[in-house]
Amino acid sequence: MKKNRIILDAMGGDNAPHEIIKGAISASKESPTLQILLVGDRDQIKAELDKLDITGLNFEIFHASDVITMKDAPKFAVDEKPDSSINVACRVLAEGDGSALVSAGNTGATIISCAKHLPRIEGVERGALAAIFPAMKNKATDPGKSIMLDVGATLHCSAAQLIQFAVMGIHYARELFQIEKPRVGLLNIGEEETKGHDTLIETYSHLKKLEIGEFIGNVEGKDIMRGITDVIISEGLVGNIVLKALEGAAEMGIETGKRIWKKSVMAKMGITLLSPMLKKVKKRVDYSEYGGAPILGFQNLVIKSHGRSKAKAIKNALLMAEQSLKHDLVQNIQRDIQKYNQVFFQIY
Repeated sequence: MKKNRIILDAMGGDNAPHEIIKGAISASKESPTLQILLVGDRDQIKAELDKLDITGLNFEIFHASDVITMKDAPKFAVDEKPDSSINVACRVLAEGDGSALVSAGNTGATIISCAKHLPRIEGVERGALAAIFPAMKNKATDPGKSIMLDVGATLHCSAAQLIQFAVMGIHYARELFQIEKPRVGLLNIGEEETKGHDTLIETYSHLKKLEIGEFIGNVEGKDIMRGITDVIISEGLVGNIVLKALEGAAEMGIETGKRIWKKSVMAKMGITLLSPMLKKVKKRVDYSEYGGAPILGFQNLVIKSHGRSKAKAIKNALLMAEQSLKHDLVQNIQRDIQKYNQVFFQIY
């Protein structure tokens, strides 16, 4: 396996291939050790590279003749478009020509293609998409962010799967936030141990015994951005609704600010004075700062970037992938997944 090489779906996303390739160039300039294999239409990729400054850089290209669009039905498209860039990228990854994959393409198709082509970590039943949310900093050492998983890969989960998500999320938080024992919360409809359906109650009882993290109990929707937990565990259906709701709230806030700016001179003066602080807030909620969300649970690292990603987000996703490879994220997850499956569920 070519450990330092990251495979990039050059055709995935609303702004492909131009912004995707710009991001690859930015990442390569920032990290000289980074090796990137661009997967997609060879002619389009070469045309984009010719437009940009790639002095001193060397990109490999693997041709894929088709692409899955954002409008395509994921399962149907994965089956009917075997030579799409995401399918080809997953096959190349599975064959050992790289050890990580970054894509901003159709989320459902990316998850399905990964499940079809990539082996799961032994002991992981289902994959989980881990998203990063901005959070309050209650003390100087707080990261100011929290991780939620799953946010859309596995809609309904068993207790065993939620525990596996917790283990994967803890290792990701350790790497991302540099915290030895991340705080873990279970998303529920109330704080009491007996709240929620049977699966959540069972998961709570097991999380209390999870030694690699600090379980703080159930957390509610109002707690997600309060900064009281580093990792939030959720079924994919609920997590995805939360993710989209917060994205919508952030967009509404920005749009409201623009409308107020246009209507009032006093508002313009106030917003101008607040501009430095508003820029800091915007940076905290900007998904491009985080690059993407890892799809955890596979023997290869996969980073799913936002469909609207531009060059900055792709650059950060590639750098995130490189950093995760250096810290052996997948291997560390595999070790503890097997341990806790045996302790809690007498499986594997």
